[in-house]
Amino acid sequence: MRKHMKKNKFEFVNNNEEEVFESKDSDVVTKNELTEEEKERRRKREFQIKVVKATIFLTLLSTLITLFGLFWQDDYSLMAIGDALWLTFAILLGTGWIMFVYNENIFSPLLHGLKTLGLMVVGKRPKEDYYHYMKNIQENPIPKFYYVIVFIFALITLIPALIIMFMFL
Repeated sequence: MRKHMKKNKFEFVNNNEEEVFESKDSDVVTKNELTEEEKERRRKREFQIKVVKATIFLTLLSTLITLFGLFWQDDYSLMAIGDALWLTFAILLGTGWIMFVYNENIFSPLLHGLKTLGLMVVGKRPKEDYYHYMKNIQENPIPKFYYVIVFIFALITLIPALIIMFMFL
């Protein structure tokens, strides 16, 4: 049988008096040392990047919905393109409206009531009461930026849909 002798595995490290890590240079600028002008430029840049990402996403989404509408109709005439644009407009407007209504707690009583009723039917209790459900939405709303940009894209989609519609009147 082999006996294990317990050694202090960290004896060398604990006895070492030398400074192992290099000291940080004082030339490094931290976030707290940024000037107000640099902070403002950084905020503007982050907002611009956010707008570009949302624009690319919504452009792709609108294109996919329009293509879906065209394939669903199995028609590629100008009238079908107008109908597909109306479908895209309706979906974008509905999405923006749902986000806005969610933030304003307009349908919170209805949603929480239906959720509670559904859970009671299967014999469970909801995890939170209506007050906490509503407070949770008020404390963690969807940022206004998201539903505003969806509304803007819905209006941008509405313009060609109206033009095509008036061409056929």
